[in-house]
Amino acid sequence: MLFAILVFFTQVCVAQAYKYISMEDGLGSQKVYRILQDSLGYMWFLTQEGPDRYNGKEIKHYELTDKGQKLNMQFSLNWLYMADDGVLWGTGRKGRIFRYEQGRDRFEQVYMPPLPEKGISSPNITYSYMDHSRRIWLCSKEQMALFDTRTGKISQLSSSIISNVTSIAQIDRENFFIGTESGLYRAVLDESRTLLSCTPAYNLHAPVSELFFSAALKKLFVGTFKQGVWICDLDTSQENRSDETLSDVNIKRIIPFGEREILIATDGKGIYRMNIDTCYAVPYIVADYNIHNGMNGNNINDVHVDHEGRIWIANYPSGITIRDNRYSGYRWTRHSVGNRQSLVNNQVHDVIEDSEGDLWFGTSNGISLYSSATGEWHSFFSTFDHELEDKNHIFLTLCEISPGIILAGGFTSGLYQIDKRALTVDYIASSLFFHLDLRPDQYIRDIRKDSEGNIWSGGFYNLKCFDLKSGKSRLYSGLNSITCIREKDDSSMWIGTSAGLYLLDKFSGKYRSIDMPVESMHIHALYQGDDGVLYIGTSGSGLVLYNPEEEAFAQYYTDNCALISNNIYTILPKPDGDLLLSTENGIVHFSPRRMSFNNWTRETGAYECLFQSRCRYFA
Repeated sequence: MLFAILVFFTQVCVAQAYKYISMEDGLGSQKVYRILQDSLGYMWFLTQEGPDRYNGKEIKHYELTDKGQKLNMQFSLNWLYMADDGVLWGTGRKGRIFRYEQGRDRFEQVYMPPLPEKGISSPNITYSYMDHSRRIWLCSKEQMALFDTRTGKISQLSSSIISNVTSIAQIDRENFFIGTESGLYRAVLDESRTLLSCTPAYNLHAPVSELFFSAALKKLFVGTFKQGVWICDLDTSQENRSDETLSDVNIKRIIPFGEREILIATDGKGIYRMNIDTCYAVPYIVADYNIHNGMNGNNINDVHVDHEGRIWIANYPSGITIRDNRYSGYRWTRHSVGNRQSLVNNQVHDVIEDSEGDLWFGTSNGISLYSSATGEWHSFFSTFDHELEDKNHIFLTLCEISPGIILAGGFTSGLYQIDKRALTVDYIASSLFFHLDLRPDQYIRDIRKDSEGNIWSGGFYNLKCFDLKSGKSRLYSGLNSITCIREKDDSSMWIGTSAGLYLLDKFSGKYRSIDMPVESMHIHALYQGDDGVLYIGTSGSGLVLYNPEEEAFAQYYTDNCALISNNIYTILPKPDGDLLLSTENGIVHFSPRRMSFNNWTRETGAYECLFQSRCRYFA
């Protein structure tokens, strides 16, 4: 339930549908040719001035050099590809080929065509393409060549095509469709990869501008100049033309959109959405200058749908436009002065969803309870309750220990137990369970219930475990500055502190330090996946993954992935196994399966607010 993290504004408002990234935000040029997303979650923009990398918050611009000399970007990098192994490649109009070296964080030139004879100019590359075998096609008016990225070898192709190549789509290992300025060709590449036999295809002689092949549907989508989109069925060898809607524009990009639709980017009409069965296209993302924050411009060079479903649009002269359909109606909640039917304070430290779907907020001015059924609010321990003016009001952690029973801790030496149904509060002093002269905690930072029903409480000085029903309790000495607690298994607990990570044996009380290979040892958050991997949110060292079986670590931080901050305050699991990470710069969606990061910041639809707040929910 994403609402549990976005809880920082009171009024209900509709999220802005479009966000813009321009040269004012660091974009190299307003003219963007290509949009890609890499395996680490970075968005790449190929602009007229070269490649830019975007992490959701900041843009990094890359320059290309040859023997120390800066290259002219308008000729040096005009096409960008993502190989199936995650490596980024680029090609320029002069035939130079570049590979992005992740370790060095720069583009390296791996191929340059031989210099022509004196008096003869180098042929300009009119189109370039990377096929499924990681070969880069270099197509000029005079010739075609294949560069094998695996071997670094180049081979010339003999072809009967005499028109400029504009687009290529691969069907299988040897069969291709090639679009040209004069029509569509079907091509077969021989085993020696030197001969490309071509024959006109589907009697389509219109200028082709874009090709997209769906292997699942066995259909080829042909974007043309002023003749709309043609759909060619490889099983029936029949073609269908779309309706007349797109007959007067140039088709720039065609990409899949769900199972039965495609998105069509045009040069002048925005983006259309087409049902592949009916071949009927309707406007989907088009300029509307009559509304606030509508789409700005219909000249679209590229469109890309990322892992999170956001649509990234290269539209001139705006630069990059982002449309996010996911949260078009989310609610922002904040304190309203004088209104008891609102969040009691805007500084939210912890959020949980209880077993009945109601939301609890631990704040710097008490605790708020929000009823999901009625929409009503109730507060505890706020300064607005005059009889409690001398009490502590800062609550850092909340935990539901049984249906309707909440434990709350914060800047106090004990715990408060709240009964939701009776709306009553009881103070639980440490002396009730621990008949010792304990040093009072400066704060209680985390409360957890383990699989046996025991309650764990960790604070500045003490780690305690107790059972409210039986009255049994145990004090675990030796661990201080506790920040978070998680159960590893029936016999052990993960303990995060401001000085590192510990593994505690429940029965013996012994613990051992886990030697983390990071500079900052302060831990904000812990989460253990179903596979036993521990996800560690740190202060200053990013996200750390620890496999206790192999005793192996992996670290993700701003320099090696698209993470927008090295401060991870919360790790929240989603039902699909992905994780949401809160930072001071925004919310990060991390996919352990893809090892990719996607950021949700102010620039992509969120407000700069208390993202460092803790939050939990119960599915």
